[in-house]
Amino acid sequence: MNHGTPAAVRASTAGVGVGGIAFLFALTIGLVLVVSLMCYLCSCVARRDQLRPGRLPFRAGVVLSGSAAVCVYLWGLLYMPSDDAHYLRQACAEAGGADRAAEVVGYETGFVPLRFVCRVDGGGGISTIPSWINPTVGALVAVTLILVTAALLTRGQARGRRS
Repeated sequence: MNHGTPAAVRASTAGVGVGGIAFLFALTIGLVLVVSLMCYLCSCVARRDQLRPGRLPFRAGVVLSGSAAVCVYLWGLLYMPSDDAHYLRQACAEAGGADRAAEVVGYETGFVPLRFVCRVDGGGGISTIPSWINPTVGALVAVTLILVTAALLTRGQARGRRS
């Protein structure tokens, strides 16, 4: 099964990539979160007459930007290879070409920020995660936090006016 895979690379594959159960768990949690947020948004829209004026746009913005961040992160997670040595090498070959994949000496993974790097002989590496994933997630999380802050500030102003 390890045709042409150096022993050092086979030894370095322990604990890298995404195991099947971990991947399914993360995917399920993410999808449940997105569906729950969309249901919350729909309930807010359905009872918009009961909300204070100006609250719905902030809630909708928070839910939509937060859901988009989760979806983009899950999309990036799909680029994480399985923890099987064959799939790790295949991911490196697809990302950097067969010539560079032949020089792989190890792997690095991370989930925040999302990354999977195939370390090549002589330094450097091949990233299998598209370069736009992490900046997009970061920007969407920043937008979500800004909208949460704006919603909390307007909530305090609305309470002050009612008193």
